[in-house]
Amino acid sequence: MFKILFVVPSIAVDSFDYSQHNYTIKSGSMSLKYRDHSRLDKWMTQFDIKLSGIGYAYRYQESKGNVEHRFRVSLPKAFKYNGFSVAPRFEYRAFDKESKDDFANMWIRFQYEKKFGAFKAYAKIQPKFAIDKDGYDDGEYYEAQSNYGVDYKVSDNLFVGVYLKQNHNDDWNVKSEYFATKVSYRF
Repeated sequence: MFKILFVVPSIAVDSFDYSQHNYTIKSGSMSLKYRDHSRLDKWMTQFDIKLSGIGYAYRYQESKGNVEHRFRVSLPKAFKYNGFSVAPRFEYRAFDKESKDDFANMWIRFQYEKKFGAFKAYAKIQPKFAIDKDGYDDGEYYEAQSNYGVDYKVSDNLFVGVYLKQNHNDDWNVKSEYFATKVSYRF
């Protein structure tokens, strides 16, 4: 767990073989996101709603023709200080493919963000801990996602951003990384 504090961007062997593109529309406490990947047969759509400070989400994802249903509960920030925050997330992943077992995990989301006028820079380090996942004990760290990016507020309703996303294995080595873009419109 202590390693989390020292994770920094590093280069993976398969770096930048593809990119990810995110499009989100928001209204009040709800949002709908569509994501695709260049040079990969993978896409997803996700519906989010926030009620009383707790985020709930359902994701439908297809990867190489295989379908995944993902259910998430994101709890409010447990710690917040001077741009740094820590928040837990619970996730359940169900697969239509019979040879793939369903499982759950708990994320601990460490984030730092800083605003500079219309820009917001951020870093997120998000280790995941297994719950009923084959090959891992419950509560054991098994992978992480890290994002390093910048968002720009174009107007009160339109935001754009770019970030580097890294996926880490159970030894904290970078197993894949790519650049991602995002566009978000608020009604």
